Amino acid sequence: MDSTAPPDLLSVVPDGVFGPLASPNRRHYWRLLCRLFGEFFGPDAPLPPSTGLPRREITAALERYLLTDDPWEDAEGESPDTPLPVRAAGIYERLRAAGWLRQERIGAREMVSMTPVVARLLATLLEFSERGPAFLGAKVRSIELQLQQVVDGQAGGDTLDEAADQARQLLSHVSAIGVQVRDLMPELSRAESTAQFARQLFERYVGELFVGDYAELHRADHPLARRTAILAMARQLAESPLRERLLEWYRDRATHGDPDRAAQRLERSLRRLREIDRIDEFLARLDDDIRQANRRALAYLDYRLRAPDRLDALLRRACRGALAAPPGELRLPAAPGGLMDETRLRPPRSRPRPIPRTANAQQAPTPEQMARLNLRRAIQRARLVLPDDLARYVDRHLDGREAVPSDALSTGSIQDLRAYQTLATLALRSHRPGGLRRDDPIRRMLRGFSVELLPGTRSEHPHLHSPRFTLRRTRKTA
Repeated sequence: MDSTAPPDLLSVVPDGVFGPLASPNRRHYWRLLCRLFGEFFGPDAPLPPSTGLPRREITAALERYLLTDDPWEDAEGESPDTPLPVRAAGIYERLRAAGWLRQERIGAREMVSMTPVVARLLATLLEFSERGPAFLGAKVRSIELQLQQVVDGQAGGDTLDEAADQARQLLSHVSAIGVQVRDLMPELSRAESTAQFARQLFERYVGELFVGDYAELHRADHPLARRTAILAMARQLAESPLRERLLEWYRDRATHGDPDRAAQRLERSLRRLREIDRIDEFLARLDDDIRQANRRALAYLDYRLRAPDRLDALLRRACRGALAAPPGELRLPAAPGGLMDETRLRPPRSRPRPIPRTANAQQAPTPEQMARLNLRRAIQRARLVLPDDLARYVDRHLDGREAVPSDALSTGSIQDLRAYQTLATLALRSHRPGGLRRDDPIRRMLRGFSVELLPGTRSEHPHLHSPRFTLRRTRKTA
């Protein structure tokens, strides 16, 4: 089976389970399902018997719900006149036929229950609808603690899979916030009043969509800065003997002894953990979306506050007055005379004549001056390290390997020495608390590789003294 193939949802849930939620009365069906789940089948309800609940108890609850709150309408938009027990029985049969409820005959009684798959689906939908702003710091701490347990040998592949799933959910949540922000602004712009716009802006835009700890993401002590430790532990798990221990766990408990599937499961979890390094890209895009939404909100508020109050009412009153006025009282708001007469046109603008200027005499440089200029440019270019230059230097020394120590890097030319010095600077800046900041200009030098500082040791380089570091490849460079 292909590990990248999407899971087949319709083979797990009943075929018609989404039928009531796609009908004209979908909101009423959803409300009844939530009330049944909370009273009889949910985690907050009393533990039901293993055989289920009597059918009459469920239909009686539906009658009670309809008696206290009956917003249902028929196809013509009127309240149905069917007796209440008949309507409750019809709603029950619709939910049972769709698969939300399961009915079994035990003896002479009809017992009703909710299958675990349907209960888990309904719990997931409730959690999704009640989901508020996320706190990224708590998620990163949870991922790091779970990985630390796996590295220390206190947990197995189940904890690794849970950490990988949380890392994937973290990226998808941050990516979805930008889309929600862009979709919300046109909806807020349709507010009828400035007060309504401001209230919706702060209740929905700030209170519901923002990351709960968004203001603390750029601080050096925020847990998001610990993603370097997460990546280091992920690399450690990919090496022996930890890798062999995890492969053995997957073979024995997850893949029924299949070594190929066990290796695929382990590689999938490690790949999802390594993707957490892309969190900076998603946060940068989220910053751009939020700045654009803030500018649009401020521009809209400025327009609504500056525009005359009830401008649409004033325009309608002026139109009604013009239509009802006698013909003699309607006058064109223009002075007498021809409207398109040439005397009414603005005269052409005459530009003043430019002041004649005498340019300085140009003198051609001598061959010696040109040679000195070219030599200076060559010296400056030799000492300038661009991202492409550093990438070529790294590729030349890695040459298919995953890691290279700093002592193995060559410095036979000025270009190589400057590239080595840049890598040493990256290692020093990456070692400070929080790692490389997102706004650090030297961060753009990292293209497909990372630099890890080796504390406590210094290299005996003939031209400069620098700490030792290790050069690692993270992905293939373009």
